[in-house]
Formats: sequence, structure tokens, C-alpha cells
Amino acid sequence: METATLTRINMTAPSFTASVPQKPRSHLFTCLACQVAFPVADLQREHYGTDWHRYNLKRKVAELPPVTAEVFAQKVLAQQVQNRDHEAKASFSAACDACGKTYYSENAYANHLQSNKHKLADIKAAQNGNKQSKKPLTEGNLGANNTNNTNKDVSTNMITEETTDAELQEIIDKKIASAVKLTELDCLFCVHKSSTFELNLKHMTKAHSFFIPDIEYLVDLRGLIKYLGEKITVGNICLFCNGRGRGLRSLEAIDKGHCMLAYDREEDIMDIVDYYDFTSSYPDEEWEDVEDDEEGEDEEILIKDTSGEISARNLSERADVFYTDNETELILPSGARIGHRSLRRYYKQYLRPRESREKATVNRLLTDYSRDFGYKRTSRTRESGIMVTHPANKGGAATRVAFKDKRRQHEFDVRVGIKANKLQRHFRAQTF
Repeated sequence: METATLTRINMTAPSFTASVPQKPRSHLFTCLACQVAFPVADLQREHYGTDWHRYNLKRKVAELPPVTAEVFAQKVLAQQVQNRDHEAKASFSAACDACGKTYYSENAYANHLQSNKHKLADIKAAQNGNKQSKKPLTEGNLGANNTNNTNKDVSTNMITEETTDAELQEIIDKKIASAVKLTELDCLFCVHKSSTFELNLKHMTKAHSFFIPDIEYLVDLRGLIKYLGEKITVGNICLFCNGRGRGLRSLEAIDKGHCMLAYDREEDIMDIVDYYDFTSSYPDEEWEDVEDDEEGEDEEILIKDTSGEISARNLSERADVFYTDNETELILPSGARIGHRSLRRYYKQYLRPRESREKATVNRLLTDYSRDFGYKRTSRTRESGIMVTHPANKGGAATRVAFKDKRRQHEFDVRVGIKANKLQRHFRAQTF
């Protein structure tokens, strides 16, 4: 019985066989985005840098299936052909000699050729022997046109030592006559046109950050804006480059941030100094008191008049000294005025000069600058009547320091008082 049981157990036991070594498989390096495999890792790394892989990555993000290398190559060729067509259209240029116009679009040029205005101009040009050439401009005829234009410019702009003053003046007059005219309502940097001069200045300040330096000393604001407009239109000069600018309203001023006045070098300041008056900023010690000298001379003449050596009528008969219409002032050859002594009390009075329209405009500009650039406090100069701006935090640091020192001293006094109260002696009444 036991023998049968052992035999049954041995029959059900698993049989162990010797393991045979298998041949190792070759590993492939795959790209899941393009669904391709590479036998070498270097090829996989090179594939990751190709445009095909980047294109399939973008398609994977957009949840689109990948494309094969052949389809991607066809897409690249189609895109190159489309780019060449766009470049050809962008570089298209055709000139109409009869009408004197140049077109940079094929549709516009074709519509122009079919217009009645062009046909009439073509007939007139044919009658004059100058038949139009309807060929698009190539590099050759573009160079020819540029040469002709250059010759015209040279004939008008070439100034040599043999050029006379009359010819030079004629060239300047032609240049001024052909230049674009900007009014005080036109923006200097764009095609914007304002309804008033003040709105134009506000537009240039906000839209182009145009800032007039030392505006508190400016006496002719309209003249300065007019001169800057002529400098751009007639001289074709950039206001900031001051000699290296391009044409009117070119992209240089806005793109390069040149919507400002050149005010760093001495020659730039001297270019616009005629529109300023800096006499109020000069210290009094640097100037001689000419008024006192003139007053001394006036007093001497008045003394002679009272002494009887020379009469007032004799003074009025002289060609270099004469009275005013009301005979209350005597005008000397130097231009000084001598007032009558009976009006001395009025001459000693100081009357604030009335604000002209120019000063009012400057004050409004200063108000805009104070709002836009952080200036708060204003004061009015006595000489010119113009409001001068000051920084808002002027003197603020000193005030804060003084306040902190005062508070620190107060806290110290409080601490000393509390400690002193603890040292005070208190006497009790003795009871027996």
C-alpha cells in the first residue's frame, strides 16, 4: 500500500529540464511621435532635431495623427512654392510713364491700365512721341529710373563753389516750395491733425512722449513748433539725430523712439536758443546794473533842468532826445525813458505783467507735464510770469527725518519720566 502511494506521488511530480540559452534580441530605439524606429541611438538623437519630428510633435499636441517623411517633404515643397509667390507679389513694381505713377500690386496696376484716365494719358503721350512702356520694373530699369532721379536731384541740389547767391537762393526756394507744409495743428510724427494748437501739443505729449526741455524759459512756443515742422519737411532732418534723419514721417522717429529734441550737445541747444530767454536764470552778480547807471544819468539831466542851464524845450528840439506824446517821459538816444518826478510814486510800483497767449499755453503744457510726469508743486516766476514746476517730493526727506527725530526725543522723555517717578520718595505719617 505504501509502495503504491509513493509511486503515485512520483508520477505527479513536475519534471525539471535543463534551460537552453536563447539568442538575444536586437533593441530598437523608437520615436512615438513619428512612429518610427532606429537601430542606433545616434540616429534617434539626430531625428529629434529634424523639422519632421517637430512637426509631428505639434500634431500630437493637437491630437492629430503623425505624417510620414514623404508627406512632410511634399508639404515643405508646397510651402516653398507659396513663399516664392508671396515674395514675387511683394516685390512687384510697375511704373506708368504716361500717368507718372508707380504701382506695387498687380491688381492695382491691371485696373489702372483699364481705366479711361490712363487711356487718355497714353494717347497724349503717344502724340508727344513718349509712348508708355507697360513692362514691370526689373532691377535694370529700376536702376535706370533711380539714375534719372538722382540726376534730377543732383541738378537741383549740387552746390559748388561756382554757384552764385542767386542760384543758391533759387534752389532753396524750389526746395521750400516743393516741401510738404505742416501747420501748427499737424502732428510732427504722425498724420494726426488736431482742432487746436493746445490739443496738438497734448497729443504729441501723450501719444509720442514729446517733451520740450526747459519749457519754463520758452518765450515763442508756436515759433518753435513751426521751426521743427520746417526742419522735418524742408530739411528732412530727424529732430533727435539732428542731421542724420530720413524723410518726412519715416519709421525712424517712432520705431527708434526719436520723438524728442536733441538737447545734449552745445550745437543742438544753439539751434533752438532763439526761442528761449534764459536771462531770468542768470545770477545778478554777473551783470552790471545798467538801470542804476541810466537812473543816475536821468537824475543829472533833471538837475540841470531845475538849475536852468538847459530847458526842457531845448531838449525836445534835439534830434536824439525827445518827449513822448503826453510829455510825461523823455526818451534818450540809448532808448531809456526818463519819467517826470511827479509820477515817481507810480514808477516805484510793481505791476505783474499780463499773461500773453504764449505764456498761457506754456503754463497749460507745464500742467500736463506735472500730471503725466509726476510734478505737483508750481510757482510763478516774477520776471516772465510763467509757472515753474517743482518735484512733488522736494524737501520731503528732510521733513520726514525731522519728524522721526522729534518722535524719538518724545519717546525718550516719556521713558525718563516713568523711571524718575519710580525713584521718588513717599513719606508716610508716623502714628504712635
